Amino acid sequence: MITLTPLASQAIQEIMRQQDLPATAALRVGVTKEGCEGSATQFRYVLGFDPDPAAPSDHVLESEGLTVVVDNESLPHLDGLQLDVRQEFGGARFLFRNPRATHSCGCGHTFSEEDPDPEQNEGETRS
Repeated sequence: MITLTPLASQAIQEIMRQQDLPATAALRVGVTKEGCEGSATQFRYVLGFDPDPAAPSDHVLESEGLTVVVDNESLPHLDGLQLDVRQEFGGARFLFRNPRATHSCGCGHTFSEEDPDPEQNEGETRS
């Protein structure tokens, strides 16, 4: 589940108005497999608007009156994410509160997850 705070919802709706997006547009949230150089982070958050219907492999969620779309590959890394916003001089800054993140870069847009259990190796089976 991904949730938006009321402030994040207001900020997103304002951006949608400024960009003249249709009311049916969805907020697309995802991750890419790139972190900040030198920070040892694995993933980067990606936000965008999607005016088209979700693909069959997308997960469609509702939060604070907005539709949120997440691709199938990103969802495991974003489960439990809360998207918030902080008003700063010059505009709003999105904050990602991700319970799966064990390390984040100072920019706040990249993160790493806990390493898999070292006892388990990919492809190894035990009897």
